[in-house]
Amino acid sequence: MPLILFTGFPSSGKSTKAQELIGLLNEHIEKTASIKDKNYKIIYHNDETLGINHEDYITSTSERKLRSEIMSVVKRDLSRNNIVIIDSLNYIKGFRYQLHCEVKNVSTTFCLIHVMCPLDTINDWNKKSKLPWDTELLNQLIQRYEEPNGNNRWDSPLFPIMATQDSIGDFFEDITRAVFNNGKSSDGRDPLIKSFQKSNAVSILKPASNSNYIQLLDSQTSKVIKIITDYIKMKKSIGETTFGGRIIVSEVSDINDERCAFVDLPYTNSISLPMLQRMKRQFVKLNKLRSIDNDRIVTLFASYLTKQLSDL
Repeated sequence: MPLILFTGFPSSGKSTKAQELIGLLNEHIEKTASIKDKNYKIIYHNDETLGINHEDYITSTSERKLRSEIMSVVKRDLSRNNIVIIDSLNYIKGFRYQLHCEVKNVSTTFCLIHVMCPLDTINDWNKKSKLPWDTELLNQLIQRYEEPNGNNRWDSPLFPIMATQDSIGDFFEDITRAVFNNGKSSDGRDPLIKSFQKSNAVSILKPASNSNYIQLLDSQTSKVIKIITDYIKMKKSIGETTFGGRIIVSEVSDINDERCAFVDLPYTNSISLPMLQRMKRQFVKLNKLRSIDNDRIVTLFASYLTKQLSDL
C-alpha cells in the first residue's frame, strides 16, 4: 500500500499534521467497510522513532546515513496492507526521487504533503520545542531546502498545507483518493493523475534480449568509474587528502532533470580504483542476465554506487 511522505522546514508543524492525518485515516478505515475488511495497518516513522538526531543533518556523511535509514524502512514496510507515513525533512529532490522509484518498484500509490510555515512562526515554535534545533543549523537547513514541484512526477500528487491556517481535514478527501486510488472527486477533478506509480524500466528489469547488452553494460559502468577516478586524481593533484561530494556522471548535468545521474561520495581518502572496480563487477554480475534500458544503466549504477559507498 501507499507511501505518504511529509516534507517541510524544521519546526514547521509536520509532526502535528502527521498525527492529525493518522487520526483521520484510522477513522476513515474503521467506518469504510470495503477498506476495513482489508486490514490496513498504518506505520508511522519520524526522526525520533528512527533514531535520527538533529546533529545528523550537519555533515553530508551523517546525512547520507539517515537517508539510508529512511530508505531501509520504506523498503521493509511497503506492502499490500501497510500505509507507510514518513515524517521527516525530506528536503532533497534527489532523495524524494529515490523514494518515488521505490514506490514504483512495488506498484503502489504515493502522495507528498508539503507543510509550509512562516519563518517567524518556525523560530517561535522552535524555541518552545522540547528538542529545539540549533539556530545556525536551522537556518542552514532552510537555505538548503529544495521545494517540491507538483509538475515533477516524483513530487505528485502534491498537497501544500499552511501549518498556521490549514487543516489536514481540508485536503483529506483528495489524500484518501491518493492513498486508496479510488477515482475522481465529486466535482470531476482528478488531482491524483500521477498517484498510482506503475512499474517501468527504472524499477523492473526485463530479460536480456540483445547480444551487445553485456558489452554496453560494461562500457557504460566503466565510463562512470573513470569520471570518479579522474575526480579523485584531480583532488590529489591539488594536495587534498580527503575528497567527497556529489559527482555528476551523466551527460545531463541539471540536478532537477530526472535524466541527471550522480554519485554521492563520502568524505574520505579510502576510495580506490580496485574498490570501485569490485563494485562495478558486482553490479554487472547482478544485471547481466537481465536487460536495463540503455539510457537507465548509468542512473541505476550511480544509485548502486551511492548506496555501497554510504556504508564506508
